[in-house]
Amino acid sequence: MQFLKTILILLFATLVSAAAFPQDADTAIDASFTGIRTKQSADGKQYTFEIYGEGKLEGTIVVTDDPAAPDLSINAFGAGGAQLNGTALDATESSGLALACGRTCQIWRFIRRYGRRAINFIACLRRGLPAPCWGGVFACIATSNPWVCFATIACGSGTIRSCL
Repeated sequence: MQFLKTILILLFATLVSAAAFPQDADTAIDASFTGIRTKQSADGKQYTFEIYGEGKLEGTIVVTDDPAAPDLSINAFGAGGAQLNGTALDATESSGLALACGRTCQIWRFIRRYGRRAINFIACLRRGLPAPCWGGVFACIATSNPWVCFATIACGSGTIRSCL
């Protein structure tokens, strides 16, 4: 009987705390969060990817996916809201190698390279990827070395597998 009372009290406490505290992930960003917050418009044609590093907004990418248009419309913005130039994001060295860039640039290049598949993948990850795994996702996106990606797959295997 005591066990049943305890379960009922815990259930009631859970319901009260769920009603009392906001559950929207967008209301607060943990100070150590590194990852991507994703928002999708009601019509499903526009995605907003907010890229965070150590709890600070590093940049935002807004992608408009109009099926009637031949290409995606991709706009990148810095942490201060200034639009980033696509030419600068695609900059290469004289040898042809891409210049090192931050997380916003990496995600922008990833979306440019893989298009709608990249958008769907990132949007899917936001739903269940543990926060510690995001660092590996960024490293995997930035490299062509598959060994880097294996650790990421091991970290968030269920979520990553369901998003592929």
